Amino acid sequence: MHFEKNYFNYLNYSQKEQMIKRHVLESLKWASKVLQRDLLNGTGRSALDVGCAYGYGVSLLNALGYNALGTDISSYGLTQGKERLGESVFVVCDAQANLPFKGKFDLVTCFEVLEHLKNPLSAVQNMYESCKDVLLCTTPNKNTERIFKRISRGFDKTHINVKTPSEWSEQIRSRINCRFMRVDCFADSNFKVANALLFKSFRVPFGMETRIIVKK
Repeated sequence: MHFEKNYFNYLNYSQKEQMIKRHVLESLKWASKVLQRDLLNGTGRSALDVGCAYGYGVSLLNALGYNALGTDISSYGLTQGKERLGESVFVVCDAQANLPFKGKFDLVTCFEVLEHLKNPLSAVQNMYESCKDVLLCTTPNKNTERIFKRISRGFDKTHINVKTPSEWSEQIRSRINCRFMRVDCFADSNFKVANALLFKSFRVPFGMETRIIVKK
């Protein structure tokens, strides 16, 4: 499956920077609360954003003080990121096959990527091995996405591996030996008022989004 120019144009991806950054920020706030530590302060820490596309998440992590790097399988997506942030902070890489950063990063993130992968658990394991502290992922909730598909008839056909929260929990635990893991569901809503993006996130068992945090 190719995630190149036509795919990003179809999603109007270049118009979603604000929304993506708010999603990343809200996920970090949740992880900070769960772990009782401030992940919003990246001073002196390193971060890797896997499946970073245009680098919106990398940009936010850098703004929070992290020394951040992004990887993606899409050379087109990374080209857009390089034009914004520079050549040195992006690497073309398939997280399912290999991530050449064993134990390098304090924080590894992966936002709305796992559902696109044939072997998401391999990617989770490689990301876990790349971090020395915290792994944070978000992905759609299968329980609610299938309902949304029936109602809307419009969904991303590249979502080939959507799972329920309990499936993620069981399968990740069977794959890696971690000290701590938490899986929660959230409903995110966003709308614009006078060109300002209003973003709300609610923790609910039937939420469209699954958030996963793993700590070494």
